[in-house]
Amino acid sequence: MLKVFGFVRRNADLSHDDYRAAHVGYHNSYGRRLPGIRGYILNVRANRTPDESLGPLAARITRGEPAGFDAMWDGWGQLMFDDLKSYLAGKSPARDFAGPNGLQDDPKVGEVGGDGDYLYNGSPFQFHIDEHVAVPVRRPERKIFKLVQFAKRADGLSYEEFRAIWTGRHAALAARLPGLRGHIVNFRTGLDVMTGFFPPDSEAFTEAGAVRRNGFLDLWDGMAELWFDRPEQYAQARAEGDTAEALDALEATLFGAVWYREVDETIAVNPNRGVPPGFYFR
Repeated sequence: MLKVFGFVRRNADLSHDDYRAAHVGYHNSYGRRLPGIRGYILNVRANRTPDESLGPLAARITRGEPAGFDAMWDGWGQLMFDDLKSYLAGKSPARDFAGPNGLQDDPKVGEVGGDGDYLYNGSPFQFHIDEHVAVPVRRPERKIFKLVQFAKRADGLSYEEFRAIWTGRHAALAARLPGLRGHIVNFRTGLDVMTGFFPPDSEAFTEAGAVRRNGFLDLWDGMAELWFDRPEQYAQARAEGDTAEALDALEATLFGAVWYREVDETIAVNPNRGVPPGFYFR
């Protein structure tokens, strides 16, 4: 399974809420129809801050948050395909448009609606993800609380040690948190998922685009997603007790910097990591 993240900054003409409405509405209506797509999730930064959702806990568990972080992004999409070939072929017309003679090709799907210049400020920061599913996500049929943990590895830790501890001891401790509905840890890889997906003249391939993208990606080495019914569950579980103390002690040596954001999650295509069925599905 190929998993790709695309972080985006909204067009300067849009408010954060306008961007959310346009991405969740118009853009997602085309993205979910990309041929061969196996999962499509949009995450938009929530309007409330970690201090508002987690209370005093936010300041206690946050260290070294980079200045101006929120000015670099408003949301990110998650795309899942069977492999790189399917992913690159995804931006093509979809034969799912009802016409007078039955299903016909809709070229607008290959353009994902064609609203990129109006929705984004520059190209998305698109990169391949190697995920570790520590606790499979169990989503009810209602909105739940999703918390994102960004982290930079501590000095002296190799990338391999950093990853092994986060997906090993740290994930095992996090699994003890009461009310946890899911926990996934994501790491970037060096696989190029922009060439062939964006036009050659995109801002992504300019020197300015590379500087903007690398300035954002250099801030963190990994990102975890955690799901709970309510923010109070996480705040209470991390506030006190043996598990909270063990996580605090481990994070002091694992993370050189760590900070959090609440995001609003929209499931456009529910991720399907299993064997694909032999028919058209969503």
